[in-house]
Amino acid sequence: MDSPPLVLSMGREAIRAMFKWRFRLLICILLGTRAAGAVEVWTAGGSGFAWGDVGELTGLTTDESVLLPAVVDSTTNAVENLTLKRRGGNIASPQSREDLTGLLTDGNTETFWRVTRERRPDGTSMLIDLGAILPINRIRFQGNPDIFLRAYELFVHDGNPAQLREDRPIAFINQVSANLEQSEPDIDAHIPLQFVRFIRLISRSGQEFIIEEAEVFGDGFAPTGSYLSQVIDLGEAANFGQLRLQTRFDPLTNVVLQTRTGTVPDPKIYYRKTEVFEGEDRQEEAILPIGSPEAAAEYDDLTSSNKGAIIDNIDEWSPWSAPYEDFFGDLLSPGNRRYVQFRLLFSSEDARQSAFVDSLSFFYSIPTLAEELTAEVSPATVTLGESNTFSYYIRSTFGPANDGFDRVEIRTPFKAKVNSVELDGVPVSFAEEDAQDESRLAIQLTDDRVTESDQVLRIRFEAMVTVYGTTFFAKVFDSQTSELGQDVLAGDASPEAEADRLSIQGALRQELVLELRADPPVFSPNGDGINDQLQMSYILLRALSQVPADLIVYDLAGRPVRHLQKSGALNGPQQVTWDGLDESGATAPPGLYILRLSIDTDTGSEDRSLLVGLAY
Repeated sequence: MDSPPLVLSMGREAIRAMFKWRFRLLICILLGTRAAGAVEVWTAGGSGFAWGDVGELTGLTTDESVLLPAVVDSTTNAVENLTLKRRGGNIASPQSREDLTGLLTDGNTETFWRVTRERRPDGTSMLIDLGAILPINRIRFQGNPDIFLRAYELFVHDGNPAQLREDRPIAFINQVSANLEQSEPDIDAHIPLQFVRFIRLISRSGQEFIIEEAEVFGDGFAPTGSYLSQVIDLGEAANFGQLRLQTRFDPLTNVVLQTRTGTVPDPKIYYRKTEVFEGEDRQEEAILPIGSPEAAAEYDDLTSSNKGAIIDNIDEWSPWSAPYEDFFGDLLSPGNRRYVQFRLLFSSEDARQSAFVDSLSFFYSIPTLAEELTAEVSPATVTLGESNTFSYYIRSTFGPANDGFDRVEIRTPFKAKVNSVELDGVPVSFAEEDAQDESRLAIQLTDDRVTESDQVLRIRFEAMVTVYGTTFFAKVFDSQTSELGQDVLAGDASPEAEADRLSIQGALRQELVLELRADPPVFSPNGDGINDQLQMSYILLRALSQVPADLIVYDLAGRPVRHLQKSGALNGPQQVTWDGLDESGATAPPGLYILRLSIDTDTGSEDRSLLVGLAY
């Protein structure tokens, strides 16, 4: 007997997914685009884009493909023309319209800055902005042998933002050199090594003078620096995977990484001032369309008097992520976004040490699994510190390019257990993965896929929440492709839930310790493999940072037998084991013992005791 046609043996969802896949593959072939499930990588540094081509360096420099804080030494001029401009620095004079940066840093004595008597030399000043805070110990000005500066004062400023107005020092008070009877053409000031961003040279002579070159030297690295990438356009909405930051630093240096993602090209909103007054100030209106390059260009074309505020677009862009703690973990910003931006913040406590960044990469896949994934959890208000049964709803919206999903991962604070899974109110079969990570609840749909818009997947699970504001983040995956997982977003996913959020609120119980238990209550450490150890467990509340937790075994006379826990403990379930040995490593005699747990937190202290038995 012939086998039935393949299509007849397939379920409705599988047939629909097959035709959707073939349609997408045909479109990819016709348009010459990527096939589904392609995981790609974007890289800056290393073998990827040059740092300077895809971002703005402030107080930083590059050495081949390595990004590092600006560096100075005793032989290289820190205000050399190209180096200075790369840092965003310049040389100018309030009394001159000339571009002094090019005149005084080109190494050519035929180009110079000349101040004639008609320009009133006395009081004329020059301001050098190094573009970064640098450790400086020498400042040199080369004068003309015949026409040079006869009297001067030299000041420096460390660039402290609190002492700046419009990115310029409010006042210069740190004088590092002065000579009112200068007899040599060159001014060569050796100063104690100090952090400097601005240098001001003031003429104190009424005579004409010429300065041919400016030179600045130092020893070490800039103490701070930052890198802001351009907005990275991935071409379509993408899901994100692992991020890798190849960096080198030590305890005295640091690198902070943050990311954000968006759905429009520009993360800023630009305002223009109108002719309508509100009190003494003119009202402002956003330049449309928000998030477009045209809005930024229109803002740039405005006169300064008509320019309004520039603010972050928090509706179509995520806020900057928390600083990354894992430089080889998942990209933290929301997925299903087309645009990505990142920034790096360098710092050092030692001028002679620096952090280095070799490269930054992140993985992404296009197209996404769904156009939109909306989720909410119910109940959203519980008694914290107790185990609760939650319902997690996911409503999906799909387009022709989306394959759907059959796997869900929910982040939980502690180990959780799935009770049931429903698709549009109908129970479906599933497999709960036995994950090594107890904060990850993974569910695989064994016979079904979510592929239709407005389908609602409901996952009922038991979990404990001990912290107000705990959020059940989740991602969906397609086990049939290599596409990266897609984040769900909080919203109205089901009329059966009313919170429209994924975060949990509630009242915290007054106790610090819940459910101190011993299993078994009587144990026998005789090596027969049965009840050889005593497992003690409890739930710790209101401990967002590590707190002292002492668990001590006493005999009935009150003498300490064994210290089981003295290290810090964090919020949540705790487990401690006693093998029946005392502090010296000898076997404790049979009998009854008292377990005493002492907790000390900023919100209070608590002691709990439990009677256990030891027998052989």
